Amino acid sequence: MANIQPSIGCGVLHKKFRYLGVMVGECMSRHKAWDSTVDKLRSRLSKWKVKTLSIGGRLTLLKAVLGASPLYNMSIFKVPKGILNSMEALRSKFFNGMDPSTKKITWAAWNKVLASKNNGGLGVSSFHALNRALLLKWVWRFISQDGSLWFRVIKALYGTSIDSHPVNLSSNWCSIIRELHLLVGKGFHFLAHCKKRIGNGSDTCFWYDSWLGDKPLKDLFPRLFALELNKEVSVAGKVQGVVSSSFRRPVRAGSEYQQLVDLNSLMESVSLSQSLDRWICDLSGDGEFRVKEVRNFIDNLFLPSYADATRWVKCIPIKINVFVWVFVARRDFLPTRVNISRRGILLEIIFRAFRFIFGGNIHLVLYGCGLVRAFP
Repeated sequence: MANIQPSIGCGVLHKKFRYLGVMVGECMSRHKAWDSTVDKLRSRLSKWKVKTLSIGGRLTLLKAVLGASPLYNMSIFKVPKGILNSMEALRSKFFNGMDPSTKKITWAAWNKVLASKNNGGLGVSSFHALNRALLLKWVWRFISQDGSLWFRVIKALYGTSIDSHPVNLSSNWCSIIRELHLLVGKGFHFLAHCKKRIGNGSDTCFWYDSWLGDKPLKDLFPRLFALELNKEVSVAGKVQGVVSSSFRRPVRAGSEYQQLVDLNSLMESVSLSQSLDRWICDLSGDGEFRVKEVRNFIDNLFLPSYADATRWVKCIPIKINVFVWVFVARRDFLPTRVNISRRGILLEIIFRAFRFIFGGNIHLVLYGCGLVRAFP
C-alpha cells in the first residue's frame, strides 16, 4: 500500500464506509460481506408473492426485477461461488413456488431453466454470467482507453499493457484480471474478441494491439518484435515508412526473413483513412460492448444446451408457454414412475396415500399422473 501514495498522489483510507449502498473497504471475498445482498434478495421473495403469482408471473418477476436487484454490488466485485449458489437457490425455490425454509422435489434442473430459449431453456440467465460480464466491462473500459480518471489511476499503478498487470495482489482490479485469465482457461478469451478498427492509425500500437488479425503482431512475429527498438510505435508510424527501418540490426536469413516477408504481405492490404481509431467488440453486430451480449455468451458456454429451441408463442399467456415447456417439450421433467423411482421414492407409499385420499378413483388418478399404464 505504501507504493500507491507516490504513484497517484494521495493517501490510503483504512476505515470502511458505505457509498451509494456499497461498503467501501470491505473484503468482498468473504461470504459475510455479501449477507446484505442475499438478505435483500430473500426479502423480495416474500411468501405472499409465491402464493399469489402464477408460474408465469414468477418467471417475469425473476427476469425483470430480481435479476437487477444485486446489480450494483456485482458490477465491481467478484461474487464468491458460495454466494452465487445461495442466490440461485433462492431463485429456484421462488420459481418452483416453494417456501425458502421447506424442501420439495424440483423436476426441472435449475441450470436448464437458466439456459437461453435458443438452447432449449427459459432464458432466465445466471448470476455467474451477469457478474462476469459486469467485471469484463471494466476490462473493456481500460483497453478502449476512455481517458477517465479511473483509467489514469490504473495506468499509473499497473502500466499500459493489461497482459503485464499482476493477479496475485489483494486489490479489486487484480481480482478482475485474475478472473479474466480464469475465463481463458475455461474457453472464453475475452481479449480475443476486442479488436482495433484502424482509421488514421495514430492511436493504435503496431505491435501490442490486435488490429491485423485475431492476435497482436508481437505474438505472430516474435523474432521481428525482438529486433524492434521502438516497441510502442503506432500503426501510422510503421505504414508510412519501411517496417525494418527501426530494427536494431538487419534481418537475417531463415525464420526472421520469412516472418518479414509474411508481415509485408499482410501490410499490403492496410490502408489508412481520416477517421479516428476505435476499439470494437465482435460479440455484438455493431461492434459495441454490451453486458447483455457478453452475459449470453458466457451462459451459452457453461449452461446446458438442447438441439431444439424453446417454442415461445407471444400471443398466449406466459404460464401456458411455461406449462408447454415443462409438460410437452421436456418430458423428463414429469413425475412419471421412472423419474419417481429414480429419485429413490417408494411407489407403494404413494399408492397408499392416493388410495386413502381418493378412494375408488385411485386408478384414474394414478393413470393421469403417469404412474400406471391403464385403469379399469
